[in-house]
Amino acid sequence: MMLESPFFIVQFTHGLNLSLSSKEYTHGVVIRFRSVEAFEIFINSKEYKNVWHSKFQTIVHKYFSLHFSVDLVGTEIM
Repeated sequence: MMLESPFFIVQFTHGLNLSLSSKEYTHGVVIRFRSVEAFEIFINSKEYKNVWHSKFQTIVHKYFSLHFSVDLVGTEIM
């Protein structure tokens, strides 16, 4: 799904949680979007909702989301 949305997504990173203080969470994901509008389009898309419900919601026991805006620094896309 990330490869199908390059005009929305600037960065997608995922991996294991290595923090000893919060072992109840096993994985982490960071997704950076081109804009707040791109985030809203993506998060409200039928495709995202279908993937979340069919692939993740069935196996995820506990999760939390953080959404925040970051000012652009520089001109390079990571």
